[in-house]
Amino acid sequence: MTLITSAYQASHRQRRSAGSRSIRAMLIEHDLARHYEALRAIATRKRLHASPLWVEIGPEVERILDAVERGDHADTRPRTELRVVAWNIQRGLHFEALRDALLHDPELRTADALLLSEVDLGLGRSANRNVARELANALGMSYAFGVSYLALEDDHLELRDKYSSSEKRLGRKRAMLAELETDAGPIVLAQAHLDSTASSAQRAAQLATLIDRAERFGPRVLIGGDLNTTTYDHSSTFALLRNVMHKLFVTGFDATVANFLTPELRYEVPVFDLLRTRGYAIDGFNDRGQATYEYDLGDPYTLDMIKRSVGGLLARFAVWKLRRWNGLVASRLDWFAGRGITPIAAKVLRPRTADHRRISDHEPIVVDLAVRA
Repeated sequence: MTLITSAYQASHRQRRSAGSRSIRAMLIEHDLARHYEALRAIATRKRLHASPLWVEIGPEVERILDAVERGDHADTRPRTELRVVAWNIQRGLHFEALRDALLHDPELRTADALLLSEVDLGLGRSANRNVARELANALGMSYAFGVSYLALEDDHLELRDKYSSSEKRLGRKRAMLAELETDAGPIVLAQAHLDSTASSAQRAAQLATLIDRAERFGPRVLIGGDLNTTTYDHSSTFALLRNVMHKLFVTGFDATVANFLTPELRYEVPVFDLLRTRGYAIDGFNDRGQATYEYDLGDPYTLDMIKRSVGGLLARFAVWKLRRWNGLVASRLDWFAGRGITPIAAKVLRPRTADHRRISDHEPIVVDLAVRA
């Protein structure tokens, strides 16, 4: 059996696809878009939950946020090895290139399971596609898709309308779990996308919840996805400024840049301490010689985010200091962690479009596992 697990954003009502004959699907559909303008006008979660509008639509919103869309495709091939890919696909913006890479790349096309994050459903920026379903149809794979957020605006860039205290967010972080049957018994696959606007301790708490749920299914677990081990504490403005000052005046600039590839050594210790305490290994499951993400200070959007976070002065200082790195900071945000299973090999892949552009801002990570009784 093969499968896709995924979770990100959804918007408008979806039509059934005419190209899904091989997949028996339970679909996520809703008609909430007519309320989005009114929802955007509500400033906080407290006011949202106290509003007459929430009384009217709250149960339907919760139904969508709790739903899992699934499609099944029979696959009974025997396996002694299992290849798993985890990839933050940046909402599926470059869908054709993404689909072609998964179909034709010699490493990706042999994947038995895909753990995908940032997967759109019904947003204009990704051509109103049900990205998970269309990929599953193209690849002949089973899939499961869960909504993290209902996007109230169809912004091509990162949405800033999140209901969280004074910030807007309609939804919550969600992970997906799937039990994959193998000849040697079931393996639990857990797709994770931890919060970037949090502290490492908060990310560890999210991960602990996922591990608790995963271990209810069985002892053999593989966690894969974007753990957002950025080394930054975005839990508050004060926490972020304290984190940046510590990097500049205690860790030092060069050591801070190096630490982006080794976040377990400093600043993201709670996440990795949790994995170790719970019996999960990262050694052997990850290619530690390769970055999975690059901060590009030559990209206007990236630079704008940094200015918003720490101010123009520190942003200009960072650009100046990163001259010898050509404004690029290699980072490791994406990980596999396993318990009760044996890794054979791990890779970071770099698929590109026909004109040599990135398919996503993250690179896919791959791990091959031994499947033995």
